[in-house]
Amino acid sequence: TENAKGTATGDPLNIVVIGESDAVWPAFLRSGWDITATLSAGTALKTGLFGVFGGSYRYAPVSSLYVFERPQDIALQKVRSNIHYRNHLRLWLAPVTCNGELVWLGQISRDIGVRFVWDLPPTTHKIDPDVDETREYLLEDLAYAQSLKAFGYVPGVGAAAFDEPRGNLTGDPYFTDGQRIVLFLSSEPT
Repeated sequence: TENAKGTATGDPLNIVVIGESDAVWPAFLRSGWDITATLSAGTALKTGLFGVFGGSYRYAPVSSLYVFERPQDIALQKVRSNIHYRNHLRLWLAPVTCNGELVWLGQISRDIGVRFVWDLPPTTHKIDPDVDETREYLLEDLAYAQSLKAFGYVPGVGAAAFDEPRGNLTGDPYFTDGQRIVLFLSSEPT
């Protein structure tokens, strides 16, 4: 991913989702994922309040990252007990298909904390540096929801070792085996 100007890299693109809309969105909804709110002054304020006082903000917005020179087409999250801790993913509709089905390129990570910034929203999340573990969580989550008909791995961003991590746009380190997981989703229970 990149920033809006395309001058800095962000979180790694570590997932590919293949399936028509009638398979993709129900799969994520069955797994308990929620669509995030659009960033506005109100949602930024609410995010800041939850950042200070804690609690679970189920639809907290995420910042925009860019692929194909545009922000994510959709952002989803799975909340946990506190806004400081959530899994979130962003998906971009790719300009290709696979066997006639839509292809979505994506990024998933787990938030493990919040810090204040001089921007909107006024807080940003710190990500778990083990982005592969969160990628594997998504695989298990979709399989448990009986939405996964097949999966595999393809080369992605390249490996970044634990002792030589890369950084995202906010300076959080991450390490990875560099692979992308390819998830073929089904509208029928599988």
